Order: sequence, then structure tokens, then C-alpha cells
Amino acid sequence: MKFKKTGISWDPQKQKEIIGKLLNIQEEGGKYKTKVYTFETEDAVVDVFGSAVLDPKIRPVCQIGNKIKIVFLGMKQGKDAEYKDFDVYLGVED
Repeated sequence: MKFKKTGISWDPQKQKEIIGKLLNIQEEGGKYKTKVYTFETEDAVVDVFGSAVLDPKIRPVCQIGNKIKIVFLGMKQGKDAEYKDFDVYLGVED
């Protein structure tokens, strides 16, 4: 049996991408009541907080058990403010 660290939140400013198996989706988590996606990575169980940008990009691949990769593309200038931009990829068998 392998044990993994839990209680970790992904910080895209420090770690540009995360790859893992989607374990859970919490509809209103955290202090801002956003979606929280829980992933099992190689090293840990990690929470990823949703946003107005990330949620629509992850929705098409968002099934429990899917292997998903999220890449932080950096800060982008919007009409009124800066926002974090992401690409989302679905892992597929060769």
C-alpha cells in the first residue's frame, strides 16, 4: 500500500502544470464557494480551485477517474482585470 500526502492546494504560480486522476468534484468549496477538483497525482492528493476561466475548459473532460493535465498559461489581461489562463488536456491510452 502506498500513502500520499493530502490537504494540498495547487498553486499555478509555483507549479506550472498538474497531472492526475480526478477523484472528486466539490460544487461549492473554499471561502469563495468555487468548484474544487481533487486530483491524485504521483506524490499527493491535490485540490484545484475552479474559476470562471478553468471551469468551462475542464467541463468537457470532467469525469471521475479521468486522467487530466492542467497547464497554467500565465496571467492575461481581460477587459477589466487580469486573470489566470489555463489549457486542459485529457489523458488517453495509446
